[in-house]
Amino acid sequence: MMNTGDWGSILILKHRIRTFVFIIVFMGLGSVFSPKSAWTQESRLIFMPDEPLYNSLIGDPREPQCAIIAQTSQSRYEGLIGKTIELLQWTPKDGPDWGWGIEGASFIELDSLGGGVFPERVSDWYLGMYFSESEGDLSNRLEYIHVSSHLGDELFDTVQRFIYTRESFRFTSSYTPVDNLRLYAGVGYWGHMAPADKPFFIHCGTELYTDPFHFIAGTFGRGYFTCDLKFKDEAGGVVDQAYQFGLKWTWKKDSHQAIRMAVLYDNGNSEYGQFYRQQDNRWGLGIYFDP
Repeated sequence: MMNTGDWGSILILKHRIRTFVFIIVFMGLGSVFSPKSAWTQESRLIFMPDEPLYNSLIGDPREPQCAIIAQTSQSRYEGLIGKTIELLQWTPKDGPDWGWGIEGASFIELDSLGGGVFPERVSDWYLGMYFSESEGDLSNRLEYIHVSSHLGDELFDTVQRFIYTRESFRFTSSYTPVDNLRLYAGVGYWGHMAPADKPFFIHCGTELYTDPFHFIAGTFGRGYFTCDLKFKDEAGGVVDQAYQFGLKWTWKKDSHQAIRMAVLYDNGNSEYGQFYRQQDNRWGLGIYFDP
């Protein structure tokens, strides 16, 4: 007889297989288009563009990104591996540009037990797709995201494991009136939740930058600050806050490819699903690798 946990694991595996097949099928559409093809001189349909229309929210701790973080207040470490892939962009003659893509990420937290031992406490997995739209200073993104959280081997004997999954829809608008400022806000709804809880949340934040300045060996740097807030109705109501104070280091002045080094402060409940009811207030140091 299979217990509830076994059936939950099987359902999660089946969902990931279906999603993987879905991605492969639509990636195959790339053979229909040339890398940079134009339907008319004024309108273009672009397969696998160089840059997405909607830039990543670098202050959101659950945005797909690659990073290594040391939690200085708790002697723990995090590894973040994520990527957004824009599959298609439609640039019409008149009106806004449109994009469609996929995104996925893994967020892993490790304990530090000394002697070079770093067992895994928990891992969260994100997988989804999005549509985006951009015109002038305003851009929008509509996402569907599947989330699952899994307890690490270290805690199997001491922490009660449970099935944590989420299926969410989130709409976020971003406004960039000047190069040094970005504001964003949006709403979200968990269409499926296990454990069941209140499904609505609100998300907002800001990114502030200094002007670029000359850095090491002809490279460029920019100071930055981010503030990211999530107002969640789950777990009795909570406001998750994430702040970054850092340096963005690029090879070229206007390049999106960068290394970021930041001091982090998080206040609220844990972003990790297995601990979403627990408070998690901590400082950290992070190094991020923006593709």
